[in-house]
Amino acid sequence: MEFIKKNIGYLIVLSGLGFFVYAFNLHGPLFWDDADWILNNPTVQALTWTNIKFLFSHDALASIGSSSNYYRPFLFLTFLFNYIISGTAPVLYHLINNTIHIANALMLFYLVVRWLKNQRVAFLAALLFLIHPLQTEALTYVVGRGDPLSVAFMLAGIILFLHHRRWLAGLAMILAILTKETAVLFPLYLALGLIAFEYRLRWWRAIRQAFFDVWPFLSVAIIYGLLRLTALNFQNTLNFYTQQNFYSTHLSVRLYTFFHVLLVYGRLIIWPVGLHMDRDIAISFSLATGWAWLGFLGLVILVGWLIFLYKYEGMSQKFSVWLFGTGIFFINLGPTSGIIPANARIYEHWLYVPLMGAGLIVGFYLDRLLSIIKKIKPVLFPFVIIILVGYFGFLGIQTIRRNLLWGDTEAFYKNILYYEPTDVRVLNNLGNWYSDRGNTTDAAPLYQRAIDADPTQPAPYYNLGNIARDTGQLDQAEELYKKSIAINPNFHYAYGNLAQIYLNQNKPVQALEMLQQLQKIYPTAQTKQNIEMLQKLINK
Repeated sequence: MEFIKKNIGYLIVLSGLGFFVYAFNLHGPLFWDDADWILNNPTVQALTWTNIKFLFSHDALASIGSSSNYYRPFLFLTFLFNYIISGTAPVLYHLINNTIHIANALMLFYLVVRWLKNQRVAFLAALLFLIHPLQTEALTYVVGRGDPLSVAFMLAGIILFLHHRRWLAGLAMILAILTKETAVLFPLYLALGLIAFEYRLRWWRAIRQAFFDVWPFLSVAIIYGLLRLTALNFQNTLNFYTQQNFYSTHLSVRLYTFFHVLLVYGRLIIWPVGLHMDRDIAISFSLATGWAWLGFLGLVILVGWLIFLYKYEGMSQKFSVWLFGTGIFFINLGPTSGIIPANARIYEHWLYVPLMGAGLIVGFYLDRLLSIIKKIKPVLFPFVIIILVGYFGFLGIQTIRRNLLWGDTEAFYKNILYYEPTDVRVLNNLGNWYSDRGNTTDAAPLYQRAIDADPTQPAPYYNLGNIARDTGQLDQAEELYKKSIAINPNFHYAYGNLAQIYLNQNKPVQALEMLQQLQKIYPTAQTKQNIEMLQKLINK
């Protein structure tokens, strides 16, 4: 309570700004992966013991007849909570995401005040983290809740640990891991905070002490890792690529590419324009490819700077800020750096945690700048304040614009295609959006563009097949459905449609075969009932 009283103004401003800039997403629809994870997911639509057991024993997509590397049962429990209260109405989903994010900013403010004893640094760090437009991908996208919610548990865990509530900190870590897998990094975040700010020890002694303090949490991380490699290894946990390629099989290529990614991340943090989902980046085959060399050079300079600071200043406040700021940045990006082949090379929401580190460093130096100017050139102080207000205002406006864009599905997809014109998922999704509204004229060319971009994806063929079926071109529809199945025999959507075509053509044996195949890969009570009815019809 004493902390709240002393900092009530900062807390009110942060909360108010957070609710304001994200209020523009409250009525944004649930779409894209929200459909599979929530709208079409029966396990989050009824509170039953069967559903809860299923969530804790299966991967994220098992309930819709697919499979994935994701195991996030607690995250899905929150979706179940949402669904029970408000069904598919989007407001509560977004409001919960926004509230969690604001809570994270307030916890970051608390930690920086505790560590640096400087409210202005804490406010600036939390403000940048709070309103930066890069955060919209983790917040306005409802299923992105895994990022802010897992971070909320981790920040709470750190605070609980610092207040000698270690068992509760352990519980927070477990909930964080069950929300998103990357929370397995919690012991490293905790150790980093202890080394940088809590201990007053030399480097190696601080590391030894940190290991002693966090070993129970490391044990939890190791046990979880073993479970994910064995009992909970749903789809090759350590590799998202079902088909190996040059990028996934060459560690050096993934690292070279990551050096380029670092440059892009740096630019997006400083000047966040051109933001979009499904961002991609070209593979760097060597340090000489593209900008990989510059990213590597920047990394070398950063390491040199940290060594220089420690050598000449020891565990000073400046070194601690840089250590924590850069440490939290790279620890979080470790699983997505390419060392472990992830399912993408770059995502904006992967910067959710790194923005805490960036905010701390920026806040620290902005505070120093303001103090120096106020002391040496006080006449310039108002102008500097105006510039800072303008820059943070720019960040807030960009965030509002991103939230508004997320609320317009058609414009959202077109925005991505402006930057990524061959993105198969987006071409297919926009085509579906048009098809759902009866606009097959605009949908069909998008499906064809998706096929031209990557002919190994089954969904565009299936969707073109639906258009052919609905326009009476059954032979073409049959061919397209068969093509989607040939590409992916587990693409269950096509089997039922093929069965219906065969029934319409009075081919019950072929229809039965399709339904039997469907029941093998995606068993449902309805399909089983249809098979029994069709078998009786054939036997007559």
